[in-house]
Amino acid sequence: MRKLLIYLKPQRKRIVCATLLMAISVLCNLALPTIMSSILDNGVYRSAVENTFPYTAKMCGVMLAVALVSLASVILGYRLTSRITTSFTRDLRSAIFHKVHTMTFEEMGKIGTGGLVTRSTHDAGTLAWVASMLSGNIFIIPLLFIGGVALCFSKDVTLSLIMLAMVPLVIVVVVLLGKKITPRWELSDKYCDRQNDIVRERIRGIRVIRAFNREPREHERIAEATHVMAENIIKANTTMALTVPMTTFVLHIAVLLIVLVGGIRIETGSDLTPGDVFAVIQYVELVLNALISASFAIIMFPHAKVAARRIGEVMDAEGTADLIPDEDIRFTGRIDFEDASFRYQGADQAALSHITLHINPGDKISVIGGTGSGKSTLVSLLLSFRQPTEGRVLFDGRDAKTISRKAIRRNISCALQKSMIYSGTVRENVQMGRMDASEEEIRQALDIAQLTDFISEQKDGIDYALEQSGTNLSGGQKQRLAIARCIIKDAPIYIFDDSFSALDFLTEAKLRTRLNSQFDGRTQIVITQRVTSAMNSDCIFVLDEGRLVGAGKHAELLKTCKIYREIFASQTGGGRK
Repeated sequence: MRKLLIYLKPQRKRIVCATLLMAISVLCNLALPTIMSSILDNGVYRSAVENTFPYTAKMCGVMLAVALVSLASVILGYRLTSRITTSFTRDLRSAIFHKVHTMTFEEMGKIGTGGLVTRSTHDAGTLAWVASMLSGNIFIIPLLFIGGVALCFSKDVTLSLIMLAMVPLVIVVVVLLGKKITPRWELSDKYCDRQNDIVRERIRGIRVIRAFNREPREHERIAEATHVMAENIIKANTTMALTVPMTTFVLHIAVLLIVLVGGIRIETGSDLTPGDVFAVIQYVELVLNALISASFAIIMFPHAKVAARRIGEVMDAEGTADLIPDEDIRFTGRIDFEDASFRYQGADQAALSHITLHINPGDKISVIGGTGSGKSTLVSLLLSFRQPTEGRVLFDGRDAKTISRKAIRRNISCALQKSMIYSGTVRENVQMGRMDASEEEIRQALDIAQLTDFISEQKDGIDYALEQSGTNLSGGQKQRLAIARCIIKDAPIYIFDDSFSALDFLTEAKLRTRLNSQFDGRTQIVITQRVTSAMNSDCIFVLDEGRLVGAGKHAELLKTCKIYREIFASQTGGGRK
């Protein structure tokens, strides 16, 4: 919790001002019962024997002025509190967002996408309530309680003791209710994450769900998660709502006893006046209102503690912070793997095992293998998404671990296996490869990627609007747009991770011809499962179950590599070419 509250530091001046304004309001509220008591004793009750109207009118004016000051202070105080809370939430969510970008894939997988969304929205909102409390209320509640008790004692000790006798009852109620609420919040937050995961999964896989008529099953899954979450939230809120009626009941008992005891004492000739009894009742209400506010804070604190712990799981993640200073270097395109291995956390076998290979600058390389052979893991090592658990990856003879990830990724342009398209326009998606690219360069990249015909058919051209995830594009169009984004970047190394799988053979052939012409002298690495995409490469590396089982040109591998022959035979019917 303390680590997260540092985001309140920039708001210190506003917090002080808000606290002072709220304190002024409390002092005014504490003064009002005393003024009313004076009006009753010196004005209303004496009006039968003398003219007290001028005094009553004067004190009513004073009371109105005090009330207006209190109102103005509250309005200004809550306005500042709102700004403090909003700024705190903004900064906290921004910090969570930036931290998520540095988390490892394992850390993301452990929390889950739904959990990350919930932590940056629901949990951050819960901590915003804490920020609201700290920006004034946490100091005002003690002031209201202590001031009310002190003024109550100044009126009458006996009636004040009746009020104080009720305080332990309120505390017991709050503690008992708080113990029941905490586990409810924890369970509801857990199923809120689950609900987000199911909704996200359902939206992404809606076509599969409909194709297999699985809508009823998906409804059951989301209904189950929603039911458990809603049930716990309802029970937690219902339990918390009991605080008000139970403390109000205690308040009414206190008022009843004060009126009874006060009436008896007035009848027996004590110095107590009806105005004093009225003032004590008002102070009792103020004090018990402070206790109610405190009880809500106590009850909500466990929920806030749960939210802080959940956000702390993100903020305390080790992540992949780039500790190596950035360098302005440009690779030649030479790449070496020296006995490199990689094992995913918790995996029984290595995804890549003792890979040794060499790529010269300007080579056109293909990496081929079946599903699960380690091709995409190889790309992850090249892009420094992950580091080898054994061995080394070198660029121009230099260990990748000694080069900043920013420098590595500046020198590599890639079209990854999943063609991620962002909402916006075609222009904006291509410019992600290079933000300062001119319109002519964008059109050239689109032309190389064989998208010119598609763009020319659109009324808005390269400003054609794309929906989220490119849902208004076909699979092949998505891949070609991702390729255009890749090739517009000026880099010595280009990686195409299964980027031609959705293209027909004619389109792929045209695209590869343009690529070879445009990037002659640049290192090209094509990750593929298709022999036709690899057979014209300068060198083909064959992976099988994480091991390098063959390397060479197409004709050589047909003679020397069994796995390559099997892949070739399965895709061509067994004929040799």
